[in-house]
Amino acid sequence: MMAPEARQAENVRKMLLAMVNDVRVVLVKLADRLHNMRTLEYLEPAKQQRISRETPGHHAPIALRLGMSVVRGELEDLAFRYLEPEAFFALQKEISDKAPSTRNFSRSPGHHPVQARRSQHSAELEFRVKGLYSVHRKIVRQEIGLAQVYDLLAVRVITDSERNCYAALGVVHHIWRPVPGRFKDYIAIARPNLYQSLHTTVLHSSQPFEVQIRTQEMHRIAEEGVAAHWKIQVRKAGIGK
Repeated sequence: MMAPEARQAENVRKMLLAMVNDVRVVLVKLADRLHNMRTLEYLEPAKQQRISRETPGHHAPIALRLGMSVVRGELEDLAFRYLEPEAFFALQKEISDKAPSTRNFSRSPGHHPVQARRSQHSAELEFRVKGLYSVHRKIVRQEIGLAQVYDLLAVRVITDSERNCYAALGVVHHIWRPVPGRFKDYIAIARPNLYQSLHTTVLHSSQPFEVQIRTQEMHRIAEEGVAAHWKIQVRKAGIGK
């Protein structure tokens, strides 16, 4: 009889082989795993631990490779919740304690210039807080505190064209002072998983935060990865109408 670890490795191998022929097979497998993780509370502790150990090592990396950041983030956070509950809840509380200042920051007058200029470039604004597991991993690997996680809070500027992405970058750097060495152009050089965006870290009242600038299509691919890309191709082909 095959050991659980060997059986899981074989399942991952089959998923990767299926990806070559039809990526939808892998999307279904990831959706099934996400459902399993969301319902772990109904399983006995031994199964919770086994499934949680498998997820960040096998399923989350596949979701990352496919550019499915939302799915990957939720898989990792749910696994973190069951594998290291003390660290999970401690970090959750620490971030929650910062929530009032985060809300005040998003409503602060410093954002008014962005609000005033965004209509000139057909831009939308979003705010996101980095996932718990991602924050935990950065703190452990870099041996830093939460205050040194510069991308804990990110402002997303979503525009209607690539040209306006760079125009918005100029506006952002005019309003806030950029942090040297913290600019990345993933539009000119996209990541292997199709992710595209401009990243810059700036300072607001000595508080660093990240700004991500992308088009609507780039945003869909950043959130859903190959699933969004596949849906776009289906629409172009006129399938499912």
